[in-house]
Amino acid sequence: MERMEFSRKTAGVDVGKHHLDVAVHGLEDLARVSNTAAGHEELTDWLKARGVGRVGLEATGGYERAARLALEAAGFEVVVHQPLEVRRFAQLKRRRAKSDRLDAQLIAAATAQVEAVRAAQDPRLAELAERMTAYEQITDQVVELKTFLEHVTLKDIGSALRTQVRALEALKLRLASQILTAIKAHPDLLARYRLLVSLPGVGPIVAATLLIRMPELGGMRRGQAASLIGVAPFDRDSGQWKGLRFISGGRARPRRMLYLAALVAKRFDPGLKAFGETLRARGKPPKIVTVAVMRKLIEAANLVLQRGQPWVKNMPA
Repeated sequence: MERMEFSRKTAGVDVGKHHLDVAVHGLEDLARVSNTAAGHEELTDWLKARGVGRVGLEATGGYERAARLALEAAGFEVVVHQPLEVRRFAQLKRRRAKSDRLDAQLIAAATAQVEAVRAAQDPRLAELAERMTAYEQITDQVVELKTFLEHVTLKDIGSALRTQVRALEALKLRLASQILTAIKAHPDLLARYRLLVSLPGVGPIVAATLLIRMPELGGMRRGQAASLIGVAPFDRDSGQWKGLRFISGGRARPRRMLYLAALVAKRFDPGLKAFGETLRARGKPPKIVTVAVMRKLIEAANLVLQRGQPWVKNMPA
């Protein structure tokens, strides 16, 4: 879809479960609409009437999804901010007062500062992301129940919990099958998926997670993928003092899957195993080694998608 020929006028939307508060940066205009299909249509009309071209939203655990899709379908550039970004921006501007409408104004101001805007979200990936979220949450529930079972002594409670675990594991398998079937139904997604599973340590679910949660892969420069997923070390130096490097931020869900892939890769892939052993010989602790392997893997993922060629051993990453 082509973008509307609007100015760079920017709006911010504070997303709630039942309503959306919207403000235009630099104007006094404020509005509130319902967080429903009818409200989204009202929102897009209101924004168009004011010549808005870019809209900022704050991620709210899923309540923003439908509004984002409606805005992108209407041709707006959409920026989704993480809550921490908005809080840091408020601190920078020394804003302490808080209300839904003030938050909308704050998000509008933060969005106006953004230099680059991500491409519109692929609706296919939005649906797959919801299924993947369900898969991840059910996985966590199974782990919690199994941990709880270790301390249960009453037979009736243990039996009920084991039944629940079996039901959740069956649902988890169905979700995984649905995700992989949906990916394989689209030639372009399937091609990207096959390139990702060619990487060492990357199995079907890890590949699906990277495909869904990291759609930017294949279009980034060296180092950007590691930074986006949160495995790039940041300097902590000041004057003569040299601090330890730490990773920070990034996308937690795909990073967790990448961690599992790294554990497998550094054990079984000859190249990454040798890389890990070299780091250990230099005195690097196990966690640092694993993060370094994660960094290698995500950069390799970006590279194979960029080249359109599967991973081969000793391929530079």
